[in-house]
Amino acid sequence: MKTIAVDEETWEAIKQLKTKLEAKSYTEVLKKLIEVWHSVELDTKAEKVVIEDEDADFVLSILKDKKRGKGS
Repeated sequence: MKTIAVDEETWEAIKQLKTKLEAKSYTEVLKKLIEVWHSVELDTKAEKVVIEDEDADFVLSILKDKKRGKGS
């Protein structure tokens, strides 16, 4: 097990998060924070994706076919 040092303000915030998340451990709190960070990063990157209309139509048709069960 590793130990990390945080200032008092951060320690209080982590304790509050632990309570709000009903987490059993501080490891659980940190894992949740990391998970949320990854999700936010993915959303941010997804917003920046640019695709030409023709390519977008092609991708949408593939997704629609897959949803109907034809893409397997």
